[in-house]
Amino acid sequence: MKIAVISDTHDHLDNLAKAIDEINGLDTEILLHCGDLCSPFVIDRLAKFKGEVHVVFGNNDGDRFRISKVAERFENITIHGEIGIVETPVGELAFAHKPETAIGFTHTGRYKAVFYGHTHRRRTEMADGTPFINPGELMGLIEEPGYILFDMDDGSVEHFAVK
Repeated sequence: MKIAVISDTHDHLDNLAKAIDEINGLDTEILLHCGDLCSPFVIDRLAKFKGEVHVVFGNNDGDRFRISKVAERFENITIHGEIGIVETPVGELAFAHKPETAIGFTHTGRYKAVFYGHTHRRRTEMADGTPFINPGELMGLIEEPGYILFDMDDGSVEHFAVK
């Protein structure tokens, strides 16, 4: 099972639309967004993903109430708040926006992987035997905009640049 993970959109709708189109062409059932959507209108683009979308809030998500209200219009979107836990048939995933929040999940040994955003830098490492992964940014401020696929079966991570 493959999971798509994105973060730090910061209202860059063109990059998000391209990423969603690309991800929809891949074999994925779940999309995680690790925060900093920024505006409620980003939800409309996320809803175009063909599977489940799970979102946590980031430090730049100003109108959380309106983001949540817009998300209620879509059956495939779940807003988790500050932290998210997603159960899959092959194990659980945890995610948060800030690394200092997400790292605590790795200490439990309970999750197949833990994801985070905030730093705008792709990073894959092991923490207490758990994959601890930042997908980078969709914004394109520090690194090229992109996303990752995480393979739940073998733990591999593949990065894709948004073209």
